[in-house]
Amino acid sequence: MSQPREIPKTYDPRAVEARIYEEWERAGAFEAEPNPDKEPYCVVIPPPNVTGELHMGHALNGAIQDALVRRARMKGYEALWLPGTDHASIALQNVLERKLLREEGTSRWDLGRKEFVRRCWEFAIDARTKILGQLRRLGASVDWRRLRFTMDEGYIDAVLTAFVEMFEAGLIYRGNRITNWCPRDRSAISDLEVNYEEVNGRLYGLRYPFVDGEGYAQVFTTRPETMLGDVALVVNPEDERYTGLVGRKVRVPFVEREIEILADDYVDPSFGTGVLKVTPAHDPNDFEIGQRLGLDPVNVMNPDGTINESGGPFAGLSREEARAAVVDRLREEDLLGEVKDYVHRVGHCDRCGAVIEPWLSEQWWVSMRELAEPAIEALREEEIKVYPDSWRRETIRWLENIQDWNVSRQLWWGHRIPVWYGPAGEVVAAKESPGEGFVQDTDVLDTWFSSALWPFATLGWPEETGDLEYFYPTQLLSTAREIMYLWVARMIMTGLRYRDGVPFEKVNVHSIVLAEDGTKMSKSKGNTINPLELFDEYGTDAVRFGLLYQSSTQDFAYSYERAAMGRAFVTKLWNATRFVLSYPEPEEDGELSASDCWILSEFNRVVGEYDALLEECAFSEAMRVVYNFAWGEFADWYIEIAKAAPSSATPRVLREVFSGVLRLLHPAMPFATEEMSHLLGEKELLVRQSFPAFDPDLRYDEAGETLDRTKRAVSAVRKFRAESKVDGELAGRVPEGVETGVFLSLAGVRPAKDLEGAKAVLPAGDVVVEVALSEEQRRGEVERLRKEIGRVGKEVERAEKKLANPNFVERAPGDVVAAEREKLDVNARMLDTLTRRLEEYL
Repeated sequence: MSQPREIPKTYDPRAVEARIYEEWERAGAFEAEPNPDKEPYCVVIPPPNVTGELHMGHALNGAIQDALVRRARMKGYEALWLPGTDHASIALQNVLERKLLREEGTSRWDLGRKEFVRRCWEFAIDARTKILGQLRRLGASVDWRRLRFTMDEGYIDAVLTAFVEMFEAGLIYRGNRITNWCPRDRSAISDLEVNYEEVNGRLYGLRYPFVDGEGYAQVFTTRPETMLGDVALVVNPEDERYTGLVGRKVRVPFVEREIEILADDYVDPSFGTGVLKVTPAHDPNDFEIGQRLGLDPVNVMNPDGTINESGGPFAGLSREEARAAVVDRLREEDLLGEVKDYVHRVGHCDRCGAVIEPWLSEQWWVSMRELAEPAIEALREEEIKVYPDSWRRETIRWLENIQDWNVSRQLWWGHRIPVWYGPAGEVVAAKESPGEGFVQDTDVLDTWFSSALWPFATLGWPEETGDLEYFYPTQLLSTAREIMYLWVARMIMTGLRYRDGVPFEKVNVHSIVLAEDGTKMSKSKGNTINPLELFDEYGTDAVRFGLLYQSSTQDFAYSYERAAMGRAFVTKLWNATRFVLSYPEPEEDGELSASDCWILSEFNRVVGEYDALLEECAFSEAMRVVYNFAWGEFADWYIEIAKAAPSSATPRVLREVFSGVLRLLHPAMPFATEEMSHLLGEKELLVRQSFPAFDPDLRYDEAGETLDRTKRAVSAVRKFRAESKVDGELAGRVPEGVETGVFLSLAGVRPAKDLEGAKAVLPAGDVVVEVALSEEQRRGEVERLRKEIGRVGKEVERAEKKLANPNFVERAPGDVVAAEREKLDVNARMLDTLTRRLEEYL
């Protein structure tokens, strides 16, 4: 044996990771350029919001993307992982506004638009710096030269180009419609940015006095303050209870507005009284009814959620104050009917948590049908492979029912809408002012409008660049399901419109990382996990491996045990490195033994399975396959064989297979494998080495059968030793069909043709091992068996007595009784086996 090189006994990620990453960057290992001699493999990173630090979802998705990009690079593709960040319009504005209030006691209104936007840039640059550092900690093999930001100059040009084109094509229009209005942000938000939560509310009975006589019509609602904006009551035309009411008029209390009772099929006769109040300015369904019936809406709220002058005596009150005041006044005037508790779903702003107000406002909209049709067709034809495929079908369904998209936001941070209003009433969409006297629209675009252009805008569009021609369409997008509609579907639509092709070949919808208790992580709950702290404690590779090991199509509760498992795996590989370095250098090919053939064949099988699983985005199963081979078959078996019964070819095979293991694992565990490869004397960086290729002709079936029998025979002897407390060498017969030297060495058995006296017969499937026992060993085994028979016999006796008791059998839960019967069965069979074995020794 050669002397091992001086390497630490344990792997220290803190001493390795930063140094290795710097080596990769110095070597330009992540850089990619259009190369006609190679196939491209491009992944554009889902740009993190510049609002704070990366979370566990980023860590998981970063590990997924990096694994696939590194694998592609090693397989000979010109692999580009393009980095970038998103300006996150409403999200950043929310974070900054809270910060200003907390630290300075000011608001954006105090600062004014220009100063507030300057502060946004300051915050964004600082947050982006932190995020990019965290991506480096993760080991992200991105081409840093190509870093993009959705507010950089070139990207802004792409956004303006797309808006102007859609405007001129008639796809973008101005419309006065119901929007999801956030009074806290004083902005409209998308349907997809509303979180619905069940709340314990109340259902109020409101009485509307008839104008032409005594009596009233009663309506139930959860929002009594909106009655101030009622313009009609409606009933179902098939509801016989109210056929005589249609056409009569009632009075809206407090605002003294006379409104008519009308008929509409939308009304559900079984809900409440079967009479519905119509408030077109404050309810999307009421808005549609109003459109059908030709009703003019009355908006009773200001942008901040307070009641406006149309609310009569309640003007100036907040929504909550107005609700209480309206109810009190109704009660005073005997116009309040039954009030009952009512659990219902209420929309909240995804960013700030405020209750959303359905609010009539003039906004910019994108007509979606023309954009959606090609996307539906592309998904139906499976031009994009989605993992799991259920999300392809779900996206088709969403696109088939798509509504027009409100793309204007009443915010200050973001891409300002390129619409200009001229002195003579002109409305022009242009990148720059069309002339003197034109004033630009004050709204900004929905963040998702700019993000929808990400796969091609990052590659140079609207210019026809070499990057765009070579790297588009990209090969993969990995993302979370909650933005499949917000982002992925819209990227497909814009990609087809502006590049005449889908933006990616595959979409991987990854798991959601939940808290340890299986609930969603939330800062407000205090159950978030900081991936950087995990990197510090376990090492980045261990955390990455653990996340990939847990990642499937199902969400999962984060397990610290998997990080510990990853760390133990790194340690196992480190010890294997030390062993390989201590082993003789390969001098000649030598003749392959059955063990050598077996490990080569098994490694080749694992290469094929592992690679195919990664191709299908089956990360959890892929990690299990490579883990089981590297830990179990290679480290626990082949290394032990290499120690005890090597062939002349073992030094070569040992190094060859271990080198292959490191190359297989590099995409998942890049830092540790790079360091181990370097210690093994590899001159080329592991990140640039070739990924192992499956060889369909490399099969050693006979060797595999031999080693399977050998391993079972060895395990049978080891189990016997452990159970019987038998130490020292045993004499025994070599079973048929095993590799003799390996069996004798690993089992600690001395070959003997004839076994005289006591012997143990150890069956292992179709392999039977017989070993001789000395008189001392026989007596020890007899004593052990008698003790064990006594212990198991008591268990059998206890269970029989319990099951003979009618009170237990009849009164105990069925599963408890069944479990007791199962225990009795197991122990009875064990007692029989122990008794027969004892008889053999007597």
